[in-house]
Amino acid sequence: MAARWNSEFYVAMEQRDLQASAMAVNNSGNFVLLAGRRCIAIKNLDDIDGEPLKKFPRQSKYEVGSAEWNPTEHNRELCVISSNQRLEVLCWSKGELTQSHSLRAHTRVITGLNWHRSDPNILASCSVDTFIYIWDIRDSRRPSISLSAIAEATQVRWNTMNSNILATAHDGDVKLWDRRKGTAPVQYISAHLSKIHGLDWSPRSETYLATSGQDCTVKFFDTTNARRAESVLTTNAPVWRARFTPFGNGLVTVVVPQLRRGENGLLLWNTDNRGSPVHTFVGHRDVVLDFDWRKRLPNDVDFELITWSKDQTLLIWKIDPFVQKLCGHRPEENAEEDLMEELVKTSSPKIQLLQQEFSLLNVHIPNMEVVKMDVTRRTCTVKVDSSLGIVCLQVIFPNAYPHGVPPTFQIVQGSTIDAHLASQLTQTLNHVAQQRVIKNRTCLEPCLRQLVATIEQYQSDPTDSKKQFDVNYTESSNLGTYNDTYIPFPRTSGAKFCSANILVCFGRSINIRKAAINKGETATPRALSALGNYGSKRSNGPVTISSYYYQKSRRTQQNPYKGPKAYVLVYDVSPLFYVNRFLADNYILAGDVVAICRYNKSIASSIGRVDLVQAWTLAELVSGPQQAEEDMCWTYHPFGNELMQSLISHYANQSDVQTAAMLCCIFGKENETNSKKITTKQRLIHPELIAAGKRWYESGGSPYHTIPVADIITEGIGFPLIKSTRSSSLENLRLHELQHPSIVDKDQNVNLYEYYKLSYAELLHRWKLLYNRVEVLKYMSTPSETYRGLEFLTDCQNCQKPSKYCTCDNCKKLSLNCIICHTSVRGSANCCLMCGHGGHTAHMQQWFVKNKMCPSGCGCRCLAETAEVFKL
Repeated sequence: MAARWNSEFYVAMEQRDLQASAMAVNNSGNFVLLAGRRCIAIKNLDDIDGEPLKKFPRQSKYEVGSAEWNPTEHNRELCVISSNQRLEVLCWSKGELTQSHSLRAHTRVITGLNWHRSDPNILASCSVDTFIYIWDIRDSRRPSISLSAIAEATQVRWNTMNSNILATAHDGDVKLWDRRKGTAPVQYISAHLSKIHGLDWSPRSETYLATSGQDCTVKFFDTTNARRAESVLTTNAPVWRARFTPFGNGLVTVVVPQLRRGENGLLLWNTDNRGSPVHTFVGHRDVVLDFDWRKRLPNDVDFELITWSKDQTLLIWKIDPFVQKLCGHRPEENAEEDLMEELVKTSSPKIQLLQQEFSLLNVHIPNMEVVKMDVTRRTCTVKVDSSLGIVCLQVIFPNAYPHGVPPTFQIVQGSTIDAHLASQLTQTLNHVAQQRVIKNRTCLEPCLRQLVATIEQYQSDPTDSKKQFDVNYTESSNLGTYNDTYIPFPRTSGAKFCSANILVCFGRSINIRKAAINKGETATPRALSALGNYGSKRSNGPVTISSYYYQKSRRTQQNPYKGPKAYVLVYDVSPLFYVNRFLADNYILAGDVVAICRYNKSIASSIGRVDLVQAWTLAELVSGPQQAEEDMCWTYHPFGNELMQSLISHYANQSDVQTAAMLCCIFGKENETNSKKITTKQRLIHPELIAAGKRWYESGGSPYHTIPVADIITEGIGFPLIKSTRSSSLENLRLHELQHPSIVDKDQNVNLYEYYKLSYAELLHRWKLLYNRVEVLKYMSTPSETYRGLEFLTDCQNCQKPSKYCTCDNCKKLSLNCIICHTSVRGSANCCLMCGHGGHTAHMQQWFVKNKMCPSGCGCRCLAETAEVFKL
């Protein structure tokens, strides 16, 4: 049986009126955030009795579902809470809590959120709407990545060691996603037979995952072979959360709050011995809502567990060394040989990673000596001898290094430099290290090279005691000499066609390139490492990548040219293309076919396009009546169809999508003027029309239309499904299975003709000829897509059924009642986007002239909340 002690905790806070539903402990372990519907509170854990609880009012009718602090050092002041369909990113600075971002994209309740473990700007959220969104708070208007699953998502967790992997829970299944590999899951795990409530990645293994569910079990999976669970931990009740301990092989579980009856404790397990819990935390008088581990200070022996309960009490639990040993953990005060034995026994991947970095370190850096590298103590000591004095630097690597956590730099005993230089060196090293570990990269060698380069730069100008060191120079020149040999240099020139008839070119000045060649330098560096050599030959100091491109050159005797080093040119290349904006603006599509062809021929002749004059002449000939036979016009001649197909194919191959699309539109429309019935003779000439069970020709139009009329869709002929977003890529064409091969054999290019019209419509949109674009889109044979945007529905006051219109489709009564006059709304109405209350526009306008709160009394600030929606 597990021991049931209640002497290891102390009450940090008890606030009956707080009614907080979510809790989170910040990265440094100093502050705890408690969030609820009415307010958000922050408590200083380092000064429990002295500093009072700080409360910040929050007006919302929705409870807070989840809360979490940013785990990185860079954005440690940020925290996020979820409330219904919205994420609120808050900033805790100088004793004040302010909202910095509001993230809205989910259409249903948000069920989980998780900050990225190393990137301070990345956040993941999941919702009942089946979507998982990855946000970058630097651009909070929309998610940077959208992942879609069939079932609703209940949990999302980033991998603690792999920055690109995240796991989500969907009912009883787990999906693993790699943000580098598109929007499809890379792995699927059938974990539980019932709903999964919790996910947690192991802090010590990249592939070890724990899931807790409604089936009263906690299962452990190795994602390299996830067909079956590695092990199963069985409890007596459904498990709400299961999280690994920061020490040993421990796991803490709590049962589902809705089903707990008298069980208000937390269970501590040893995952190597899953028969029974090794310890039970008893002290709360109601169910535990959330728990988190507090970051331990370097000299602390005990770990601390923070718990928040529905009884509105915050407890801090001291995990003494004896309890830690029950989970297989050896406290740090044990003998060094015991620690070595543990490291060898566990074969820690973190030790291997640091040992690999030590083995790859280039120890032949000029003026630097590596004194000691200790893998077990995770330290490295170096000495730099210079004219300024001796610098003895000790680098200490935390356990989480390099996953978002930089090492610590200390100028230790034996150094002879002054305090100001020591401060400058540590500040510079911290900057370089932070830039590396934020991308989960090791930083020892770059930091050591930066150390030597900074000292040399300080030697060159020792009189300036407040000198600011050029970090970019040393990163590009000195750091690149060892690691960046094969990294290509950014392009110095290029060209790209943009929009309609626009060519954008960028490059460097010819005079600058000639001046570089005359001085014996290459016109363009071959790699990043070559940039250092490029700058060393100049007399005006080092060169960074930024200055290589953007700084202006000076006129000297060696370089008589003056001007920008980089330039961007925009050309109008209309003469190079067959498409013409003048033609697009003056072509017509409405009216008689013969008149259309004659008019468009005259427009083409006015700008000297002889080839188009011939094309429109042939089109006029095909469409015009001939008197060769009494009951047959020339339009029914067997060559008419082939002629138009040849014309369209010719201009499409010449990239003249304008002419191809115009011919497709004109000869795919019904002609009202030449109204004649198809005779028996014509039916004999065209038996495929009868076999299809549908005439291509109605109301006098040509049966040789290159585009079949839209009503043939009902007979099963497929047309391309075009994506809603505008694009000129042929990948947008998806051909459906056709059920009339006899007709398709006569016109296999039907889908391409639809694409020509869509491409021409896109071109007209770029030319801002919107009216002409709409005319072309009218001739599209594909059915219009169902509207998938935002729609407002009203619940009928009589039958409670949702209605899109002012009159209920179910009970046929007016569905909206004014919240002010309580009468049915027949005319203009306005409703709040947040709370849904509204009524007559005039009544709502009069109300909000003097009031800010909703007239229903729901507490919503309708104008402010609606304005926030439109800001996004």
